[in-house]
Amino acid sequence: MTTQHAAPEPVIGKGFRAARGTGPVTYPGSAQPSRPLAVGYVRRRPGSDTAERDHLPESLRGFAARAGLDLVDIYTDRHAYRRPAFGELLQALCRPEVNTVIIPTPEHLSEFDGIYQAMRALIEIETGAYVLVMSQNDEAFDDRAGE
Repeated sequence: MTTQHAAPEPVIGKGFRAARGTGPVTYPGSAQPSRPLAVGYVRRRPGSDTAERDHLPESLRGFAARAGLDLVDIYTDRHAYRRPAFGELLQALCRPEVNTVIIPTPEHLSEFDGIYQAMRALIEIETGAYVLVMSQNDEAFDDRAGE
């Protein structure tokens, strides 16, 4: 006699439990799946330009649209060293329908290249999501717009 066991719940790092998704997301009244889903991540540093900070959500949404993605949420950390929103971001990436993170610049993960690379690797390796850096990719979308 064999016993069937439920598939283990995916875990990301210590203390991060995966959320179970429900499959493809559809627009209300439509049977067609929506565009791929993305989330944004922003870290607001003390002393940063207020006008730039206020413009970031709009910039992230525009970038996502040009990349063919639906931006469903933006996770924002407001402290230089504590990052509760980053943990929430990792949990959101456990949903199978969310597979891309958009950040405005690498500095939103870290000002230090080694830490930036480690945080990006954590996202990409542990969750399988892609990280798109708006400042590095926006020119490519602008170039394609003229075609």
